[in-house]
Amino acid sequence: MFFIESNLRKWLKYAFMMLIIFFSILLIIEVYNKYRTYHSFQLQQQYYETQYNSYIQRVDQQRKEIKEFFEFLIDNNLYLIEFDYSYSSGIKAKVSTFLDPTEKIVSKYEILEISKFKMNEEYYVILQINQ
Repeated sequence: MFFIESNLRKWLKYAFMMLIIFFSILLIIEVYNKYRTYHSFQLQQQYYETQYNSYIQRVDQQRKEIKEFFEFLIDNNLYLIEFDYSYSSGIKAKVSTFLDPTEKIVSKYEILEISKFKMNEEYYVILQINQ
């Protein structure tokens, strides 16, 4: 049996093939867009995870600094009057203590004497401590 292909069938066949190619290209574009969306989501997750980890490290560092400062206060019998802490400028505090006239406090902090009152044999001293 012979099949005679009419001009209409020929053009319909070409149109159908073009339609299949068009939908294939659309499918490829959609798959690429989904992949790009997924990839950008993964990058965003990594960025948030990095930010969170750096935040945790900063908080841990701040806790260590504050703990070390309070241990310094306890070791030197210093009484806290005022305390201020910021991440950029560090620790600032006013403390008081009783000191002998010859006694000095040695530390890694910058210590400034604000006032001194003589009480019996000792001095009541108010100090400004900066990191």
